[in-house]
Amino acid sequence: MGQFFTDDVDSLLKSGHGDSARLAKIKAEFESTKLVSIDDRKYVEGLISRYSQPTESKPEKIVKIPESRIVPPPPAPKNPPTLLEVKKPRKEEPIPRMQNKTKLRNIAIAAGVTIAAILAVSYFAIIQDQTGPSPINPINTPITKGLELDSTSYAKADLISISGKTNVATQIVKLSITNPAGVEVWSETATVKSNGTFATLLIAGDGWDQVGKYTVTASYSGNTESASFDYTG
Repeated sequence: MGQFFTDDVDSLLKSGHGDSARLAKIKAEFESTKLVSIDDRKYVEGLISRYSQPTESKPEKIVKIPESRIVPPPPAPKNPPTLLEVKKPRKEEPIPRMQNKTKLRNIAIAAGVTIAAILAVSYFAIIQDQTGPSPINPINTPITKGLELDSTSYAKADLISISGKTNVATQIVKLSITNPAGVEVWSETATVKSNGTFATLLIAGDGWDQVGKYTVTASYSGNTESASFDYTG
């Protein structure tokens, strides 16, 4: 009881409850004699029961720790998508340009004229075989000269018409053209009609590398006829 009693008296003195002088006297007498009267004990116990209330213990706060959920990985797809191979576009090579367009155009023109001349020769040959008129005489003008040309001057790719009439009966006439140097640049054998006339067509400039006066010659049965024209290239 001793220590607890003095502790109760001290708590009352600190809190200022009760008569402090009486409480101090009760404490001093108790410490010296270790005895306390019944009245003093009841006085102290009454003060203690009046002012000293038991301290309520606060409930402990329970901190809940969240559970960490383990998420399983998603299942693998049954048919995984296949990666498509992306092909790089091919780089188109530039089309080389024609450096000499004029030359290409001239070749095309010459080819077109050649085809036209071939068709014209074929057409007139058919007409000549069927009807007899000369290609350069569509209105059946009589041919009186041994060798005739439709012009006295030609340029490259021009159409040359050669016609004539033989003095003696013959079936063929050999026709030829020579350049200014006397070199033969063209030759052909023409068929003579029943009336003694012959005719043919050709394109000027095929292998003709010189400009100047060219000579046309018709030879048949020992006879020779000739005519000339200017070639301007």
